[in-house]
Amino acid sequence: MSFNAFTLTCVYEKTSDPRDKDRFNIQCVECYHPNIYMGTKQGTVHHLLISSVHPSSNQTYAKEARVKKFSSSPVNRIRLVPIYNHLLALSNRTVTVLNMFSLETNPSFKKIQNVSQFELSQEEDKVQMVTCSSQKKVIRVLAVGVDHWDVLKVSIPLAQEPVELAVDVCSACVCVGTSEQYLLCDLHTGHREALFQHGHSRLQVLVSAVGGGEFLLNGPGGLGLFVLASGVCQRPPLHWSPEVLAACMCPPYALSLQACELVVYSLLDQQCKQTVSVRGALGMVPTTDGAVVFTDRSVYTVWMSPVQEQVQRLVEQERLEEALLLLDSPQAHAVDPHRVINLSVTTCYLHFFFFSKGELDPRELLHLFPDLHATLPEHFHPQIDHHTRAQDLRELWRTDPDTKHRYLRFLIDYLRAVRSRSAEPDLWSGCGAEEVDCALLWLYVQTADSDGLVQLVANPNACAKVMYVVKTNRIFFHDRFFALGFLYQSHGKYEDAIQVMTFTEGVHTDPSCPLSRSEVLELVVSSLRQLEDTDIVWKYAPWILHNNQETGVQIFTKPPAQAHFPPDQVLSLLETYPQARIKYLEFLIHETNSEEAGHHTHLALAYVSQSLQSHEDTETRRKLQDLLWESQCYDVSTVYDQIKPTSLHIEKAILLGRTGDHRGALSLLVQDCPDPTAAEEYCYSEGRSPAALDLLQKYPQVLSGEKVLEVMPESWSVQLLSGFLVESIREMFHQSRLKKVQRALEQARLLRHKAFWIQASNTMLKLDGKQPCLLCRKPVTSPLFVHTPSGGLLHLDCANNSGTTPPTCTVPSSVK
Repeated sequence: MSFNAFTLTCVYEKTSDPRDKDRFNIQCVECYHPNIYMGTKQGTVHHLLISSVHPSSNQTYAKEARVKKFSSSPVNRIRLVPIYNHLLALSNRTVTVLNMFSLETNPSFKKIQNVSQFELSQEEDKVQMVTCSSQKKVIRVLAVGVDHWDVLKVSIPLAQEPVELAVDVCSACVCVGTSEQYLLCDLHTGHREALFQHGHSRLQVLVSAVGGGEFLLNGPGGLGLFVLASGVCQRPPLHWSPEVLAACMCPPYALSLQACELVVYSLLDQQCKQTVSVRGALGMVPTTDGAVVFTDRSVYTVWMSPVQEQVQRLVEQERLEEALLLLDSPQAHAVDPHRVINLSVTTCYLHFFFFSKGELDPRELLHLFPDLHATLPEHFHPQIDHHTRAQDLRELWRTDPDTKHRYLRFLIDYLRAVRSRSAEPDLWSGCGAEEVDCALLWLYVQTADSDGLVQLVANPNACAKVMYVVKTNRIFFHDRFFALGFLYQSHGKYEDAIQVMTFTEGVHTDPSCPLSRSEVLELVVSSLRQLEDTDIVWKYAPWILHNNQETGVQIFTKPPAQAHFPPDQVLSLLETYPQARIKYLEFLIHETNSEEAGHHTHLALAYVSQSLQSHEDTETRRKLQDLLWESQCYDVSTVYDQIKPTSLHIEKAILLGRTGDHRGALSLLVQDCPDPTAAEEYCYSEGRSPAALDLLQKYPQVLSGEKVLEVMPESWSVQLLSGFLVESIREMFHQSRLKKVQRALEQARLLRHKAFWIQASNTMLKLDGKQPCLLCRKPVTSPLFVHTPSGGLLHLDCANNSGTTPPTCTVPSSVK
């Protein structure tokens, strides 16, 4: 969670309109809640009324009340005199007095000319205006009345051109930034005191009044420097950007405005606390409890969060040093009466921090609690008599259990803070970590804090008095068996830890166990792997395998225990646990690179059994096929005898191929169980390049060159296939030429047929009913008939019924 001391809220934004692009540009802003006044580049003054500007409000906006055009030049500065309802505007080097609400010019005031900048010094009974002129290089003071000016005799000449100034009411002092340096000028005596050279341009000269005779200046080297009118200022400088546009004080913070962001610095430690993005920022003016930031067309309010909320956020983020500094600031002591209680409650969160910061021996505090005496060493003698206080605590706890719980929680927080800072030897002052950890152990059990208990015992700890914990029966009484197992494990007592964890399995419900059943088993397996006594492993391994085979096999497959057990003994143990057996065989083959034929054969047979039990287990079949293809160590005949009566045809084909019977393998995949995809994959897997090349060289006319190129391995070069490619291309050209010759012959035959058709069509015949048909010998009388080249005639029906037309017949002719 980020820490935000200030909240930025947009209260006014001029809508974008291409027609108004050059008609509205904010030049300066002044605020007197709930009024905001804007001076524009076009010489107008806008009066805004803010409906609500507090960040907690649901709506925050400002509505435009009045607009006054009183100059053709930009309005460079606006200042307000609320006690007289005056608005002083600087435009075209002239100060004009307007009414705050009607924005009408006050005719009783003469315009003050030749003014480059001005500021007001407002007290309860008088108001003065301090002006400076860049032409005359002089500072003048005027008294502001209800309806007139009074020019005072104070006149302070300057050596350089004045650029910026600020007035402090308390000290009657003016800080002036000229084109080359910063000066302090006394308004009573006219005395001038040069401060330092700044080396900035006119836009980077910055002077802001802090109050109490103090000013904030933009110094050289990107430093925000504090100066006092009465002497040397004790505040360290602020390290900010050299491109700062404006700055103001909002104790205990300083605000620095840049072109794209607003940066918040703490005056307590001079560190950057917050950065707020503000695009196109032009300037900023301070208010009573924040600031107002403006851009070319927008106005934003900056509100500081209440001190107690800031302290609360810092405490929640455990930034205790900053919270203490903020509590020590004057703003924390100037809180409204109705907020004092909330702030005091927030302060209580920091009490344990004072305990940890003080060099208090934790054993002195532990001795206050009678039940914690057993955690202290016998040679410890407290420097303070706690006997009476211990009796008081017993009585208080007996009558008020809620108070007892709060005391124990406070003690837990304190001991955890001491424990977290144990890396600093000075904080222990001779007190060992054993007393603190044992006390925390007891406190976690008493307060039923299972998370804290497990976090303590599951990590390295100093609870060496394990027998004390067991003998006093604290953990057993509260059924914290899992935490006890963690405690044994953290001190290297793995056998005791395993005994406790297996004892509680399925018997007790342990509130200190945040893990699932599988995670508990993994913890037991982790303990078993650390043991060098193999008898204990053999004792508990069946129990773990019975609960979870995949977790149990990790006893033998993960270091450091994997080298302690002979594989034959492990395989004998896993005989009744098929999943664990497969995992272990995979470990032997793939991790230890075992080449024993028995391991490879047993794994293949295990894959076969599992594949037959679950036909949908495609992953196991894939592993089986990969093993049969890649391994050279298994007994092919043994595996084939196991697979032969099954429906695992692809595996049978692979085994036949391993024996060299490729024809039988392909016959099985193509004929017995048609599977073209498997057959094709088999051919790819059993491919033999020399034989394939010989085949291509012998039969280039038979094999299709296009299909050969599609299935050709990518590793084959063109030179390797050059003989086949030459013969294949020659055959392709030969077939192409044959087709051209055949096409030409067919075209000549067609032409002859057309010529004969034309000749037959032009022949004149005369029928008199006496010409007989060559087949039926009846007279041909129909105008449609068949005429043979020899001059014979045929009926059409006779020609069709005879099966084939005589070769001498032509197309039917008509009688002429």
